[in-house]
Amino acid sequence: MFSFRKTILSAALTLLATPILAAPLPPGAVIFPTGTTFAADNDQGGTVINDNLIPVTFGGPLLIARYNVQNRVVRSTNLGSLIFSPRIRDPFNNGFASRFEIVAFRLTGFADAMLTDVDFRTDGLGDKGPSSVSRSADGNVLTFRYSDPLINDAFDPPGVRDTSFFPAIKTTATHFSLTGSMTILGRSAGADPDDPLTSITVRGIAVPTVIPLPASAVLLLAGIAGLGFVGRRKRQ
Repeated sequence: MFSFRKTILSAALTLLATPILAAPLPPGAVIFPTGTTFAADNDQGGTVINDNLIPVTFGGPLLIARYNVQNRVVRSTNLGSLIFSPRIRDPFNNGFASRFEIVAFRLTGFADAMLTDVDFRTDGLGDKGPSSVSRSADGNVLTFRYSDPLINDAFDPPGVRDTSFFPAIKTTATHFSLTGSMTILGRSAGADPDDPLTSITVRGIAVPTVIPLPASAVLLLAGIAGLGFVGRRKRQ
């Protein structure tokens, strides 16, 4: 009996210890992702269809902290739909006294109901994942927060240069447009926590979209609607 109970307890603890691979993120919600891998979720595998770099620079009297935003989109082999994965990479800091810390970034352009769940990839490039992700009430804005900030140490002496893991924003979309934005929020180390965060917004971030009807199709539908209206007028 003791052995049976021990086996049941061990199985229960194993289940409790299993990380949640991804979590739905409806409008107005917040989640605490644990990270995922291709081995754990093979929907993550696919073909990279967009992967451009967008430069970002935070400037100040003594501090210039630079980064690149890697604007990646993957078409999932299993699902056929798109996974959006913009990450922060290539930190450089020419300040000789201050480290710069990124504490959050916001993505806009997700108002459509096509978003299914959100996580981050621990088996790819990067050093840290977000501690939480929230979605605005209208669904448009995703905010990734780092309780352990991404550190960009001063140039001399060389120090920590943190980059973010790839987010895994899974959607049902099959097309994207470069109409979104990313706002990165950070501060110099030692800054007053009550002071406003420094922020920079970059445009051209890939976001899910639907394909609009071609002009010919719009004219055809308008013509059909017009014929239906005329037909009703004659019957009256």
